[in-house]
Amino acid sequence: MDFFETRYGKFVFGDKAGSVSANLGPKAKGGMEHHPFWHVASPSMGDRLVHHHEAAHGWYGNGVRIQCWEDFVLSEGTTDYLTARAVGATEGEAAEAKLWESWRKDLEKLVARRDTVVLPDATCNAIEMSTHPLASPLPYLKGSLFLHELEKQVGTAALDGALARFYQLHVGKAARMQQLLDFVKAETGHDPEPLARAWLRGLGVPGARPLTSGQTP
Repeated sequence: MDFFETRYGKFVFGDKAGSVSANLGPKAKGGMEHHPFWHVASPSMGDRLVHHHEAAHGWYGNGVRIQCWEDFVLSEGTTDYLTARAVGATEGEAAEAKLWESWRKDLEKLVARRDTVVLPDATCNAIEMSTHPLASPLPYLKGSLFLHELEKQVGTAALDGALARFYQLHVGKAARMQQLLDFVKAETGHDPEPLARAWLRGLGVPGARPLTSGQTP
């Protein structure tokens, strides 16, 4: 929480916050961002990444809300990116690098089975999230890896600055992912659209090596 506040801006949901163990069913995993006391499925209480992720929703997802379901990646992809950054801040660069490598492998395995565009934002609230393929790990993984690649292009300080200022301008309001992309371009002078076309509006995993004969996803 200290890392998020120092880097991106003040937490706006009060001076107390934390995880609450919730009985969400025997097969439930993960959590739900009910800030300031977000719910974590009881079996996931020992998973530090879930706590990082749900805490980060205080900045994106709850702090800055999504305007449309089609912008789901603005909430979940950005939050997973912040999760990885929090791991780096609290556990070191090697731990963050290991996490990025793991998530990329997870994504490659997932898209080999099913894939979808994670920013279908030509419409707004025209999709049914209970049945749409967007309701999957894909926007989490593609969105976070997109921001990770963008960080390499613009620099960590520049991307942090853009995310912080966007949060401070939109906290308590709803926004669209395209607004963030436009804001990054205006703030940094770097156009993120080529990366967005590859990671968010395209299929597959940019830069992934195709499977060879005999390999399984």
